[in-house]
Amino acid sequence: MRIPSPGTRHELRVVPTGAHTAAAAGNTGVEVVATTQLILLFEEASHLAVKDCYEPGEVTVGTKVDVEHLAPAYIGIPLVVTAGFLSMQGRRIDFACEARQDDKLVMKGTHQRAVVSLARFLGSGTAAEGVPPPQLDFWFDFHSPWCYLAASRIGDIARRHGAELRWRPVHLPKLMDAVDGRRPLEANSAFVRWYRQDLLDQAALLGLPVKPHPGYPLRPARAQRLALHAAEQGKAEALVVPLIRAYWSESADIDDIATLQRFAERAGLDPAAVPAVVADERLKAALDANLAEAVASGLFGLPAVLLDGKLFFGNDHLDLVEHHLRRRAAPAG
Repeated sequence: MRIPSPGTRHELRVVPTGAHTAAAAGNTGVEVVATTQLILLFEEASHLAVKDCYEPGEVTVGTKVDVEHLAPAYIGIPLVVTAGFLSMQGRRIDFACEARQDDKLVMKGTHQRAVVSLARFLGSGTAAEGVPPPQLDFWFDFHSPWCYLAASRIGDIARRHGAELRWRPVHLPKLMDAVDGRRPLEANSAFVRWYRQDLLDQAALLGLPVKPHPGYPLRPARAQRLALHAAEQGKAEALVVPLIRAYWSESADIDDIATLQRFAERAGLDPAAVPAVVADERLKAALDANLAEAVASGLFGLPAVLLDGKLFFGNDHLDLVEHHLRRRAAPAG
């Protein structure tokens, strides 16, 4: 499934009837719209908001709802229900929903849906019952242009195959120091010329512009800590993809607090919390732990994907990640 654009929303207009009331559900005499009916409308509006982003064979199903029923809604009076896209992390999509009648706020809350393969969900797919979905670890750094390219693709790959995607920031220069890794821009001049042209060609193939910050490389640590925080809130993809794109195509300053606050707010995070988040000692320690795990896992560069104990390195090997996921889901024999 493609990531919906920021601001994506859908509005439903319904005229409630007696069939929508709590009385119809057995609560005798309560002739107002039942809470369960409003929740169903939240689900419908959320589905309709993002249905154009589904890949063939995909649907979404409701997994969580958290609402406040604030006022009664009456039959015969138009009811307006809206669902707005908040964020997408892996297969999970979050929405903000509300219902109004005559401009009165009747219900508000959040709704969560999961992207699934319809065939598998209905039991006609090939995945074995009870087998957990594949876990895909995507290791990246804002510092790397190749991570910019890969970040634009990895979410869709994971969703197409029902994989759980974990966004794992790691400091690339520190990784290179730890493993004595290869530094392409320090290679011979002919290779460097080819390397820079290859980046532009690969970006053009994906339809991605390249215009890095004139002060490149900027310090990525603050953005990495914010990415860890976003991952804890289930909003890593909603933060990382726009932020790394802005750094590599719009000359955005990823070390600037105001810039990070702007992208945090767009991802559904609290912008006021950003200064504390990027200075959080716990998140600094978590980044160090990510580095140690990356080294122990045999990473020698970024972007990298770890899947079923296999290492896939580089944006140009993401097709092999998808091939592996297809083979993993294929029936034995």
